[in-house]
Amino acid sequence: MQIKTKGIILKELANGDEDKLLTILTEDRGVIYAYAKGAKRFKNQLAASTSLFCYSSMVLFFNRDKYSLDHADGIAFFLGIRQSMEKLALASYFAEVTAVVGPKENDGGHFLKLLLNSLSFLQDDRISLRLCKSVFELRALSMAGFMPDLVACAGCGRFEGEQMAFYPDEGLLYCKNCWGKHPGTPVLLTRGALAAMRHIIYAPMEKLFSFTIGPESIRCLNDATERFLQSQTERSYQSLEFFHSVLSLL
Repeated sequence: MQIKTKGIILKELANGDEDKLLTILTEDRGVIYAYAKGAKRFKNQLAASTSLFCYSSMVLFFNRDKYSLDHADGIAFFLGIRQSMEKLALASYFAEVTAVVGPKENDGGHFLKLLLNSLSFLQDDRISLRLCKSVFELRALSMAGFMPDLVACAGCGRFEGEQMAFYPDEGLLYCKNCWGKHPGTPVLLTRGALAAMRHIIYAPMEKLFSFTIGPESIRCLNDATERFLQSQTERSYQSLEFFHSVLSLL
């Protein structure tokens, strides 16, 4: 069966001397794994369009529960990301997270739009690295069914207080009067970080990146979203460790 869709390469692995095994986020079928015959050959039509982060119009062939990539016309290559080690590290993290939490064999249009927007903002320096990271982490988790409850304090129902705390393991919010009665290690949120988290979860996609917060709130937000992602997916990410190692050298 032939399938026409759009997709972005999340991972490329050598499969023998000439072929590749690709992890692709597609518009119609979510995250899939596909073979690309001859894609390692420099003059092969698939060589450029099967590189990491390449977004293409694709023709796939599906047979016996396996996909093969027959044709791809590149739409966007995000070459600017490759010119910065920190951007490349963060984009690789986005790809790894998408491969883990993205929809499998299901509509991946919303995830594809989130990833493309995140890579575009990252490439064009329209948002700081850490803020872009938090936006992607929290929105991706929310879309994958891990949306935290940030409407109000889980203990007393207060919408906002002098100090609010976020518990990554549960995805719950507690005010200063209630968190002392609750076990666990929370992230104490600034007002800016809490407002940002609520915006990331509830804002329409076209306004997702349309906010600013101060450096202290960004650090707080980063801690909250990173811990939340690792807790909910119950795993670590090599690309995240690499991103942190790169930032430590700057």
